[in-house]
Amino acid sequence: VLFKLGMGRAATKFVAELLGKGEPEKLSELVWTAIASQTGLGVAGGLLLVGASPLLVEHVLKIPGDLHTQAYVIFFIMAAALPIDFAGGSIQGVLGASQRFDLLNAVGIPTSSLTYVLPVVALALGFGLPTIILLMVLLRVAFAIIALVLSLRLHPALRSIRFNPRLIRSLLGFGGWVTISGIVGPILVYFDRFLIGALISLAAVGFYAPPYLIATKLSILPSSLMSTLFPAFSTSAGRGDSEWIRRTLVRSLKFLILVVGPASLLLAFFAHPLLRLWLGAKYAREGTLVLEIMAAAVFMNALAQVPYNVLYGVGRPDIPAKFHLAELPIYIGLVWFLATHFGLPGVALAWAVRATVDFVLLLIAVCWVADTPARFLAGRDLRRSAAVLGLLAAGLVLLGGVTRALVPHAAL
Repeated sequence: VLFKLGMGRAATKFVAELLGKGEPEKLSELVWTAIASQTGLGVAGGLLLVGASPLLVEHVLKIPGDLHTQAYVIFFIMAAALPIDFAGGSIQGVLGASQRFDLLNAVGIPTSSLTYVLPVVALALGFGLPTIILLMVLLRVAFAIIALVLSLRLHPALRSIRFNPRLIRSLLGFGGWVTISGIVGPILVYFDRFLIGALISLAAVGFYAPPYLIATKLSILPSSLMSTLFPAFSTSAGRGDSEWIRRTLVRSLKFLILVVGPASLLLAFFAHPLLRLWLGAKYAREGTLVLEIMAAAVFMNALAQVPYNVLYGVGRPDIPAKFHLAELPIYIGLVWFLATHFGLPGVALAWAVRATVDFVLLLIAVCWVADTPARFLAGRDLRRSAAVLGLLAAGLVLLGGVTRALVPHAAL
C-alpha cells in the first residue's frame, strides 16, 4: 500500500480541479500520467514482493514445507495484480472527481458483493486458495476495466492517450503528504490497543475493544459524506469559489452536529444497558465509561473530517500530515500517562483529547489557508445547532437523574 504514494487521491484532486477550471482538454495527460505512474509503482511493488517471497514464506510466516509451492503461487499472483490494482485507484479517482458516485456504486457494490460470494462458491466447487486469490484478482481487473470504460465515456478527451512527465512531481508532491497521513493516522487510531496490552493486560484489550468498535461505527456517515465533499471542495478550489467552500464547510459541520451529535449522546446515555444486553454485566461494568468517552471522541473526530477534507481540496495535504506528525509523540505520552493512572477510561480520554485537539487545529488551519474568517464559524447556524445539541444533552442528563431517583438501581 505504501507504494501507492497517495497517487489515487492526488488524481482525484487534480482532475476535480481541472473540471472546476473548465479545462477538460487537459484531463488526458493528467489521468494517463497518473495511471502510468501508478502502474510503474505497482510493477516496483510486485517485483519487491516476488523478491521477498522466499523470506516471507520460509522465515517470516514460517509456512510448512508442503505448502511452499502453493504460497509462492499466491504471492506471484498478488505481485502480478499490483499494477492493475494501483492503476485502478487513479481510474476510480476520475469518476470520484467527476462526482459520479452513482457510477462508482453501480460498479463497486456488485464488486464488493462478489468479493464475499466468489470464495464461498469456489470452496463449494472444491477449488484451492490459489484459485480463489486468482478470482479475486480477476474481479479487481474487471472493476478497473469497467471504471476505465465509464471514464472514457464520461470524458471523451481521455480517448487520446498522452503523458506529461512534468506532472509526476505534482502528483507525488500531493500524494506524498497523503501517504504520511496514511501511515501516521492509523497509528494514532490503533496504537492505544497496543499500549493497553503492554501497560495493563491483554485481557483489558478485550474490555476496551467492544466499546471502541461500537462508538467508531458512528464514523460511517461522516466518512461517506467526506468522500463526496473532497472532490467537490477540489472542484470549487479550481474555479476559485471560496464562498462555496465556506458555506459548505459550515453546512457540513451543522449537518454532523445535528445528526452525529444526537447519535453520540444517545450512545453514551444507553452505554451501560447496551453493553449489558450485548456482552453481559462484566463487560458493562468495565466498558461503560469507556463507551461514554469514546462516543464523544468519535463525534469530535467526525467534525474534524470536514476541515481535513477542505485542506485536501484546496491543495494543502501537508498541513494535516504535519499535525499528525506533531501529535504522534504527544499522544503516545498521553496514553501512557492516562493508562497507568486511570486504566481503560484514561486511554479513551487520551483518544478524545487527541481528536478534539486535531479538530481545533484543522479548523484554525482552514481559517488561515482557505480564506475563512472565524466569524463564519460563529454564525447563527452553527450556534443554533450547538444549542440544540446542548439542550438534548441537558435533557438526557435530567432524564438520567430522574430515572435513577425513581429506580435507584437503574443502569443508565
